[in-house]
Amino acid sequence: MKKLPLFLLLAVVFYGCKPVQENTQPNIIFIMSDDHASKAISAYDTSLVSTPNIDRLTEEGIRFDRCFCTNAICAPSRAVILTGKYSHMNGVLDNSRSFDGSQPMLPKYLKESGYQTAIIGKWHLKSDPEGFDHWFILPGQGKYYRPGFRTPEGPVTIDGYVTDIITDKGIEWLENRDPGKPFFMMLHHKAPHRNWQPAIRHLGLYDSTEFPLPGNLHDDYEGKSRAPKDQAMSIASHMSMDYDLKVTEDLVNQKIPDRELWFRTSWGSAKDRMSEDDLKEWETYYAQRATEYNALAAEERIIDEWKYQQYMEDYLACIAAVDENTGRIMDYLKKSGLDKNTIVIYTSDQGFFLGEHGWYDKRFMYEEAYKMPLLIRVPGIKPGIDKHLITNADFAPTILGLAGIKTPADMQGESFHTILQGDTPNEWRESVYYHYFEYPAVHSVKRHYGIRTEKYKLIHFYFDIDEWELYDLENDPQEMKNLINDAAYNDIATELKTELQKLRVYYQDTEPEKYLPVLPDTISHLAKGISYTLEYQPSKRYPGTPACLTDGMAYPEGESYSMTYEGWCGFQGDDLILELDLGQVLNISKISAGFLQNQESWIFLPDSLEFHTSEDGKDYMIIPVSQCNDPTEDHRVMKLVVATEYPGINTRYIKIHAMNSVLPEWHRAAGKPAWLFIDEVIVTAKE
Repeated sequence: MKKLPLFLLLAVVFYGCKPVQENTQPNIIFIMSDDHASKAISAYDTSLVSTPNIDRLTEEGIRFDRCFCTNAICAPSRAVILTGKYSHMNGVLDNSRSFDGSQPMLPKYLKESGYQTAIIGKWHLKSDPEGFDHWFILPGQGKYYRPGFRTPEGPVTIDGYVTDIITDKGIEWLENRDPGKPFFMMLHHKAPHRNWQPAIRHLGLYDSTEFPLPGNLHDDYEGKSRAPKDQAMSIASHMSMDYDLKVTEDLVNQKIPDRELWFRTSWGSAKDRMSEDDLKEWETYYAQRATEYNALAAEERIIDEWKYQQYMEDYLACIAAVDENTGRIMDYLKKSGLDKNTIVIYTSDQGFFLGEHGWYDKRFMYEEAYKMPLLIRVPGIKPGIDKHLITNADFAPTILGLAGIKTPADMQGESFHTILQGDTPNEWRESVYYHYFEYPAVHSVKRHYGIRTEKYKLIHFYFDIDEWELYDLENDPQEMKNLINDAAYNDIATELKTELQKLRVYYQDTEPEKYLPVLPDTISHLAKGISYTLEYQPSKRYPGTPACLTDGMAYPEGESYSMTYEGWCGFQGDDLILELDLGQVLNISKISAGFLQNQESWIFLPDSLEFHTSEDGKDYMIIPVSQCNDPTEDHRVMKLVVATEYPGINTRYIKIHAMNSVLPEWHRAAGKPAWLFIDEVIVTAKE
């Protein structure tokens, strides 16, 4: 018997044997949280948490066990989902790029087919949403408490907790829509994005729970490339006491290893958004955590495992609100009768590390970050578990397929709507492709691309390294043993490299050098990669990437700039005293040094700066630079590039001395050591 198109099949399911119009289309609600690991959904794994409301989607739907992100970071994933195209094709390679809403994309195709469209919650794509009849979005990352929103009519601020408010606004739109048209609503939660601020009602929800430690929490990365060793996202070394764990400096009364004794914020912005009663409850709760911290033995392993437990308590408490509000949506659909013809999709913009390899965050192609949860409820469809290889580039074609719309030619993803019908498409893919671009940047995860099949994964880290990793996922699901140099896997590695190249050609991604950081238009950047010495070592909190002091990279003039402290060297209290050896005497024409400023976060420009040059390393010429710290300067985030130009001077050795300061009287932390951040040093020679 000839099969009906899925949207007609759904119409039969929804309305029994009654005659239906050919253009009958299902409603679709797309719920996406931020950084929600599959392991933190009990439909996938019951070891950490129970999520009964999210799990309800599996009662009348499909759980996808092999859904993967094409670029595991917030903005790029969202752009891929909207367009059905890989990052290099839709223009959003990383979080610094603005999304071009003029391009063809999912909501526009649905509108053309008669759908009402709405986006409510986190947008994170800088530009205004296009293709939506209604939008009500968080600015940037948004706030957990008393959040502000952007709307076509202007900004608004609403009392309450962000996850509850996003759901309120979603239900409000459903109640006021045109009931004569099908609808498509994207409901995007901020939670559980870092820094994991639970609803006040959920503080202490998991205090009595001892979460099982990941088996590789203390991974030493033996046998792997440099990439996992050079990252800046470890629970032990990069998870801050106050910003992440809410233990403020004034409450710490014991000396634990140096890596523990750094603090980012006083929590002023979050506290200012709470009511007096909520703030009192917040401070009382986290003061108890500080007491617990002070009682710990000063041993690194004990502290690291304690930090993991606190991380899980806050992260999973944020998810509790997401689960509750998913239940509210499901209950509303049932009460209103919309459940009979509404498809509900639940996913996250990517996965997240919950202590695996010792990490939080995402970005890497390792399974925990790479794998996305995906639950799809389709009324009348037999529930089950699917193991086809799916990517987020497939979401847009699939949603269009559910609406009875053919996949547009420009979309690179494939529709799996027939899989929901129980029919495997002919020649479904046997491998999926991945490409991560955001480096150098926050968390210092190196650029890489790779391929995953049912059994194996091959990753190539590139740009400032050229290293490969190969994993046998069947025998090593935690990806602990890199097999790239194992002779027994030579044939497999060769086959995977061949398949990887085929996918790169297929997805038109064969020139990654096109997307490397832009170098200024100069004849040379002599500082790039040369040796240097420091009088004082940078803070362990912000050690910078290996080449960050002499990377020779800069943003072109006029391009937007993104503040990412963790990719650069930071000094608290100490001056920056840097010495470079160019390796030979050269006639230099310019020295440039970049410094950061974010006074709210204690980051100030140097009090003063000197360049010293020498031909022999003994006699130095001192070249003073005017004061950097202008009291009339904007106190907000900025970058200052200090440059000194010469008519030409023979130089081999360069010293840079940037003087740090203490926080001024007007600052809330007056008298404490300021932070000094240097981005890069660029030395240019005459032709």
